[in-house]
Amino acid sequence: MFDTIGLLAAQLFQIYSGLLIVLAVLALIFTVLAVFASQSCDPSRRWWKNPELPTDIGYAIGTTLMQHWHLLGLPAMALIYGCLSGFMSPAEIKDYIANGHGPLAGIGFWWQVAIQLVLTDFFLYWIHRGFHGAALWRFHAIHHSPVEVDWHTAFRFHPVNLALGSQLVGLLMLTLGISPEVPVFLIVWEILSAAVVHANLNWTFGPFRYVLAGPVFHRWHHGPANDGGSSNFAPTFAFWDFLFGTFYMPEGRLPEKFGVDDPNFPKSYLGQMLYPFLPQRPAAGTAAVPGGPAA
Repeated sequence: MFDTIGLLAAQLFQIYSGLLIVLAVLALIFTVLAVFASQSCDPSRRWWKNPELPTDIGYAIGTTLMQHWHLLGLPAMALIYGCLSGFMSPAEIKDYIANGHGPLAGIGFWWQVAIQLVLTDFFLYWIHRGFHGAALWRFHAIHHSPVEVDWHTAFRFHPVNLALGSQLVGLLMLTLGISPEVPVFLIVWEILSAAVVHANLNWTFGPFRYVLAGPVFHRWHHGPANDGGSSNFAPTFAFWDFLFGTFYMPEGRLPEKFGVDDPNFPKSYLGQMLYPFLPQRPAAGTAAVPGGPAA
């Protein structure tokens, strides 16, 4: 039991220290890209001057690990199986961590990686659409609240949004037999792709815009509800939006406004954590403000 905890602690340290390195590399990459004005949607804006950067740092520290469930999920599951070692031999526990158990467990590692990428994106597409409904919007509004969208916006998610999104889908994929090693292998890809699609970059990916989600594609999703904010739900593969009729990427222009239609929306990290659970307060002299991206 103590040996298992020691191994978990070492693994957690390795994962978390690696995550900090990735975040530092991302900051360097997007600082360099910001020098090239021709690559920016808005060259006048710099991510390090974003007034909401401190809040996003709070999210990076407080909820980044939740956003990528496997950072906590794999050690937690291993610990559970360690506690149940009376029912499973060490060899069986090791086999589970390496290969998984379920209908997809018998296929090769690279096939599992491909299935993880595509199937996870499919599930997250529909969950994302659900979060734009009235019942869940106030949790997802946290992510749409920045008035300046940039790469660090990728970390701004309420824990409930994460629990019912990436974490739930991650557990489903494990149940289907995906090896726990697969999501760990994809950690860097997931962090990098999420940062890129939120970045202040004018990349459309040309003819591949219908295949991969890019910065302009996702920038429209953060735009007004009646002009892109109810479109482009796929995290990685834009073809889901194309197939299901939610693709929106007009030529020659970009959204001009970001944020949410709630003048009472809190700016602080703690205030946003509490926001979904508090009564909706209309602005002085107005009717209740409807949910949704900024109109």
